[in-house]
Amino acid sequence: MKNFILLIILIFFTACGTPEIPKWYINTPKDNTLYFYASAEGYSKQNAVQNALNDIASRINVKISSNFVINRGIHNKKTYNEIYQQINTRIENVSFNNYEILKTEKQGDKFYVLVKVDKQKLIQSLKTKIKLKLKNLNINGTNAIKKVISAYKTLNTLKKIKSDVFILESLGVDISPYILKIEKMQSLAQSVITNTIFSLKANRFKDITIEVLSRYILIAPNSENVISLHVSTKKLMLFNSYIIKGKAEIFIDKPYTLTFLGKSISSYKDALSFAKNEYKNRLKNLCNKIFNSF
Repeated sequence: MKNFILLIILIFFTACGTPEIPKWYINTPKDNTLYFYASAEGYSKQNAVQNALNDIASRINVKISSNFVINRGIHNKKTYNEIYQQINTRIENVSFNNYEILKTEKQGDKFYVLVKVDKQKLIQSLKTKIKLKLKNLNINGTNAIKKVISAYKTLNTLKKIKSDVFILESLGVDISPYILKIEKMQSLAQSVITNTIFSLKANRFKDITIEVLSRYILIAPNSENVISLHVSTKKLMLFNSYIIKGKAEIFIDKPYTLTFLGKSISSYKDALSFAKNEYKNRLKNLCNKIFNSF
């Protein structure tokens, strides 16, 4: 009898210690043509709401991925892969400014929420955002290299705009007018990059520099658009090591200074080889920043 009473007490306290999950949390309304719905839990109300919005974003992501695979014929393979990655990256940051918290309840140490997102308000918000970005796009510059840099920035902005456009498509909007504008601007930017020629004037490391720069701009002899480079090096001995310490002053759109170092226990020749590799890597990083190529 005593054991039976203890069992009843144990069951009672166990039941009291287990929070009751709201029925509306388990039976979340289904999405329809007007709204997205999501319920979620969290250790704060804000955390629960964010989890609910993330759930909606993940559903949009699945639909975009499906639509994008079907419609990828409007893009070449390279663009398809790039934009697909952009979508997967940016869908997590979809801004749901017009959501409504329908229900909230705290059970134990957890908050439960039911959230609704108005599809039409989301569509209008995206359209406004895209139109503003397209309106602000332009390719300009006081000289050739600044125009090319502007063209690269335009291409990167277009990638971000495209990911927003495909979110619109997943919401049932005809995106063909946006695609036409994007492709027209993309073609213009690519034309600036591929038809603007530069020459390199350098005292040293010319081949390495051309190899790196050619990934971003067209290099040919005798162009009036000149990129200048001056490289200086010093030989040092430190703790039985051969060291080449160098400095490169390169003028692209403005002056830049790159320092580099090569170290070898065998010879200055090997140290110079290591120094050239470090210079090459630092020039790559610099060009990535200048041309917005990440």
